Amino acid sequence: MARAGGAAALVAALTVGAFAVRFARLLDSPEPPGTDGYYYVIQVERWLAEGHLQVPDASWVLRALALGAAVLGPIPGVKAVSALLGAICVPSAWLAGLALGRASGGAGRGLALGLAAWAAASPMLTHLAGDFPKTLGAVAPLLLALAWAASGWRTGASLLGGAGAVLLAATAHRLGASLLGLGALGAGLGLLLRGRQGTPDRKGPLVLVGGLCVAAFALLTTLLPNLLHPEDLERVSTQLTLSPGTPPPFPYFALRRTRLPEQVELGAAWGGLVMGSVLLWRRRDLRPLVLGLLLPLAVCLCPLWRGDVLDLGYRTSLLAPLFAMPLLLLAGAEALPRFQLSRGAAALLALGCVPLARTGFEPTATPPYARYRALFSRIPRPLPPLLIAHQGINFFYDHVTGEEALAWAPEPGLERSRIGRLVWGVTDGEWVAYAPTREALPPPVRLDPDCVYVREDVFEAFRAEARVQGDEELLERLADWRNPSVVRPAALLRNHRR
Repeated sequence: MARAGGAAALVAALTVGAFAVRFARLLDSPEPPGTDGYYYVIQVERWLAEGHLQVPDASWVLRALALGAAVLGPIPGVKAVSALLGAICVPSAWLAGLALGRASGGAGRGLALGLAAWAAASPMLTHLAGDFPKTLGAVAPLLLALAWAASGWRTGASLLGGAGAVLLAATAHRLGASLLGLGALGAGLGLLLRGRQGTPDRKGPLVLVGGLCVAAFALLTTLLPNLLHPEDLERVSTQLTLSPGTPPPFPYFALRRTRLPEQVELGAAWGGLVMGSVLLWRRRDLRPLVLGLLLPLAVCLCPLWRGDVLDLGYRTSLLAPLFAMPLLLLAGAEALPRFQLSRGAAALLALGCVPLARTGFEPTATPPYARYRALFSRIPRPLPPLLIAHQGINFFYDHVTGEEALAWAPEPGLERSRIGRLVWGVTDGEWVAYAPTREALPPPVRLDPDCVYVREDVFEAFRAEARVQGDEELLERLADWRNPSVVRPAALLRNHRR
């Protein structure tokens, strides 16, 4: 009993420490964290004020953020709940470690402590808390789903808990659903590779729960917006590349400032792939579990997606340690079965690692909001009903002005004369050379040396004339991400109802 109480106290200390370190780090800046920080702020503001989100989304994470915002205010509330989402990964990791230890026939408490210490100290989880809270929301449920799959529990309560973990992971973010599917596929392949050993497993309850989860999620994604859906394949295919290049996460170290602890954590995921492959060969009995981790890990490390700091490959590669760490700890327990620290030394080592979580995010690396505020003050009044502006500025505009901004080109059916646009990288001479000459059209308004405000129909006429004149250098600037030129994919508009 005393031993169990000591373990519970240690897990509680790690959880509280992880929350405190991450929350304090996010509070280092008065602005919302991350490139898209004001997306979360405007979402919770609109939810609390009007009962619906600015951008329809079925993720439960946004509702959790809104609860924090109701108590602490929008910006600190979002930060507090983001830190909490990272902190609850600690007890989830502990349970996953216990289950993995029992399944492998080794010391479950050693694995549990190692996995819980990683979750408490992980710079990657802090990175997700700052940049991608919705993605972070899938991590703890994924760990609980792993604990359930490894435990072999088949009671009604455990089956219900496993189904709940699966649905929470799948509805937090599309990546959660995708990685769950890959893990299930890997586990199924592992069962085939393992073959029949001893008494056959009772697969009936697993198949039943799996089928119910798939049916429930299929119903939810049919009715609700922004959950994983087959229509997303068109959007994902635009980010795929089979060209050779340095695999993630290494190219991304230059995109977002990363420190050595996070670089080591992300790079170590390749070690997890290697050691997991060794386990797959040596431990036939563990093949379903090992391959259920290896397949999503391989996808996280596969260099099919490359691009900017918000692209699919970047976010996917950040999740590689989630699957690599259980494999590394399982391999370590296999290689060093007699190695163990005293309980006191292990606890001190685990708690001593927690400050490393602070190194995973730079809260001052935000968009230049002071410059954006100055831009907004110079836009001619009255403000347009819709402004086209690049990502990072669009939701901030919503927050400051109360009007709507869109980081996509407007749909064909929208009236161009009622839409404004912030245009980046066009000189005054180029406006004179290619601007439409009709007197009724308003001229562009220079907001600062890099940015011009113009009506959307004027911009489109200007761009059309540049194409006629064949000014490739200008057209390349007009195609930059700071000048949105692609209409929102249909998948992003699916089930948008208010």
